[in-house]
Amino acid sequence: MKPDLTMSARQRDTGFTLLEVIIALMISGFALTAMLGSLEAGLASGGRSQRDLYAISLARSQLAGVEATLSLRPGSQSYDLEGRYHSTVEIRQIAEAAPKSSGDRIGLFSISVQVQGATGRSVTLTGRAVRPAAQE
Repeated sequence: MKPDLTMSARQRDTGFTLLEVIIALMISGFALTAMLGSLEAGLASGGRSQRDLYAISLARSQLAGVEATLSLRPGSQSYDLEGRYHSTVEIRQIAEAAPKSSGDRIGLFSISVQVQGATGRSVTLTGRAVRPAAQE
């Protein structure tokens, strides 16, 4: 036959000890610290990628603008864009061809657009275009 436990003995067996509670709080504190560190790194990475995407968008716009012109002149130009970005557009004539019949000579141009942000990170896009050759 089993001995009948008194009410005070049953109450003593239920619940957690102070040591168990402290260890559980320490474990959850470590887990929370790791999660907050990951969250901070993720937010910083998201802001950086947003600035990079904006710089790429600016570079694409400038490259498309240069490619849309009817004639190109070799050289380099610098621009300040919206205060935080600096852009350099470089145009080089890399080849020239004589026409089969009388007319203008045509040239192959290399267009390079570099956009640099305030953080020092830069994006460079290049393109090629065929236009009337530059006069020497």
